[in-house]
Amino acid sequence: MDVQEILECVDIVDLISKYVDLQEKNGEFWGFSPFKEEKTPSFSVRRETGRFYCFSSGIGGNAVTFLKFYHHVSAHEAVEMLKKFAGIDDSGGEFKRRKRMSATDTCRRFAKPRDNKKECTNNILPDNYMERYEDKPEKYEVWRKEGITDEAMRFFGVKYDGFSNCIVYPVRNPAGKIANVGGRTLDPDFKEKGIRKYTYFKPWGGQMSIVYGIFENLNDIMAKKEVIIFEGMKSVLIARGFGIKNTAAILTSHLNPGQMRILARLGVRVVFALDKDVAVREDRNINCLKKYVNVEYLYDARDWLDDKDAPVDKGREVFEALYQNRFKFR
Repeated sequence: MDVQEILECVDIVDLISKYVDLQEKNGEFWGFSPFKEEKTPSFSVRRETGRFYCFSSGIGGNAVTFLKFYHHVSAHEAVEMLKKFAGIDDSGGEFKRRKRMSATDTCRRFAKPRDNKKECTNNILPDNYMERYEDKPEKYEVWRKEGITDEAMRFFGVKYDGFSNCIVYPVRNPAGKIANVGGRTLDPDFKEKGIRKYTYFKPWGGQMSIVYGIFENLNDIMAKKEVIIFEGMKSVLIARGFGIKNTAAILTSHLNPGQMRILARLGVRVVFALDKDVAVREDRNINCLKKYVNVEYLYDARDWLDDKDAPVDKGREVFEALYQNRFKFR
């Protein structure tokens, strides 16, 4: 089987979307260059031609070229990587294409065309979507070492994707529908290979109007009349191990308008427990939220946390001390 036949088996947009967040504009897909730092997206991918071009670096070509430059490998190694992505097994001199359902290309099947509006264009995936992944507790050891319990992983539907070698988890909207799938790579050489440690298997397509954990923890949130908001989903799982279940995560360092509306509609006290390096009081949407509900925040005045730490990263006692000394927005 020659390289051209392999290329014809691959959707280049699906492949590159594993590494670059792409947005469609008039049939062409654009993103920030993976080869050179830039402030304006100049990386273009065309599905119909199966080619890409990076205007910042001058690198362009087909899927093999992309893998070669992205992973810094030889052309032969890039072809082998492409065959693995395509599910191609031509061992023994006979071409066989495995039936596969990877996280990335499956999500793409449910994608709708994007427009240029700021509104969220999240696509809803089937209710049974996570069934295609495996339940392999032995693969979760990396999270156990970080303080996440098996019970928390079961509760939030954590599974394993053998194709991408990732721990995967559903990201549900407030109605409980799966809007995306998040992944944590288990490749120990992810930095050297340029692979993201945490990623989503499909682009959000505009504003991410999701607050992770709201659906799963809603009963506890309403019973306590309070929601504790973390930055990352992992903090929600760690907190559950502490016995703290009225939590959720905004999945980024800044509250956006869609997330603000979700929290305002809850009508409960909102306590922000974002990572130490986040300036909570300077967030415009958090300041706007205080018009509708009581807003409080955690502040590490005693320097218990390191600069990039989340409030749960130093254990339950530190978190509870920070919580007990929380401040109120005025």
